[in-house]
Amino acid sequence: MTDLAALTSLPHDQRTKAFLDYLDRGRAAGPVARSSQPGVWEVFGYDEALQVLGDHRTFSSDMNDMIPEDERELASAAQGNFLGIDPPRHTRMRELVRRAFTPHVIAGLEPVIAETAEELLDGIELSADGTGTFDVVADYAAPLTARVIAKLFGIPEKDHGMFTVWADALLGARPAGELGRAEESAVRELGELVRFASAYLLDIIHQRRAEPRDDLISALARAEVDGRSLEDHEIVGVIGMFVIAGHLPSSVLVGSTVMSLDSHPDVLDEVRADLDLLPKVVEEVLRWRSPLVRDQRVTASGTRLGGEDIPAGAVVCVWLLSAHRDAAHFERAEEFDIHRPNQGRHIGFGKGIHFCLGAPLARMEARIALTALLRRFERIEVLPDSGIRFHPSIGVLGPVRLPVAVRRATQAG
Repeated sequence: MTDLAALTSLPHDQRTKAFLDYLDRGRAAGPVARSSQPGVWEVFGYDEALQVLGDHRTFSSDMNDMIPEDERELASAAQGNFLGIDPPRHTRMRELVRRAFTPHVIAGLEPVIAETAEELLDGIELSADGTGTFDVVADYAAPLTARVIAKLFGIPEKDHGMFTVWADALLGARPAGELGRAEESAVRELGELVRFASAYLLDIIHQRRAEPRDDLISALARAEVDGRSLEDHEIVGVIGMFVIAGHLPSSVLVGSTVMSLDSHPDVLDEVRADLDLLPKVVEEVLRWRSPLVRDQRVTASGTRLGGEDIPAGAVVCVWLLSAHRDAAHFERAEEFDIHRPNQGRHIGFGKGIHFCLGAPLARMEARIALTALLRRFERIEVLPDSGIRFHPSIGVLGPVRLPVAVRRATQAG
């Protein structure tokens, strides 16, 4: 079996090819296999992925028992709170967040996203002839998504950089290629950071309870279901969920879309002629190059899956990107096709009770960010030899550094 940790140290193009080869070999051998890593089973097939993600009774999301007893505060933040719990508590918490994070709130962010995108692009220095280079993720997509999250929760803009540090640290809680339990030493090293972030957020939560504002923290503090509301530490967990599952994947999604269009110039020409195609492009990127390539569960009881007997207490690693390449469900799965008839069948945002609550926001951010880029620049060319860097975690596939050369569109002034 391929050493997954070794893959993360490869140059981005070699890493992508080697990782896809790993998934293809696994899927060809069977939909489910016992991993070379102890106590772990890997899921490669689409049907089996749906079974795991859709059966919370057998495949639990509560992995807190894998966190050292003295770091349960970290467990809450790292799991994003209700992403890492099961019903009935999950049901109550998700409903509380849903009542605060409404479609109206999401729609209200559209002008904020558009304005922020234009401000960031205005800050890109170009030469007199309208050409230049910049990092489309580090200089644009990442600060865009961080500012949107900060605006959503009412966090002072000067502090939005903390979100990036927090997300990267939590995602790095286990070694790059690790699929099972996080190492206790690595988890404990994060304790100080998470305690600092939690104290910072608790202070803001206390302020909003005393003096509510028009932000999501205030809305979360007010939300009630059957007379019950969110406790302060639960709101911290909700913010952690948005930071981890909302900020980084969304910025990687924008970068991966730029890379996908760069490698498919015919599609890029088609999209430039009709920007209304961008939602289709984003959906295909979510399938073809999912920013988050895995989801994990732990078996609550012994079960049989894909012909394999899996004991209770086993870690089940669902390779989302492998499911998206299952030929039984996606014809020509290895091809990038924005007109694919079954785009909605991808599981890039999960499935079942843990389907990503922020999926509409992520889609909107990507659409607006890409629209602004394509309108501003008539040429956007990825610079493959200028320091492209992917995220170090094996669970994320996509750029955190993506240098591009651009030329300003004539109509952009």
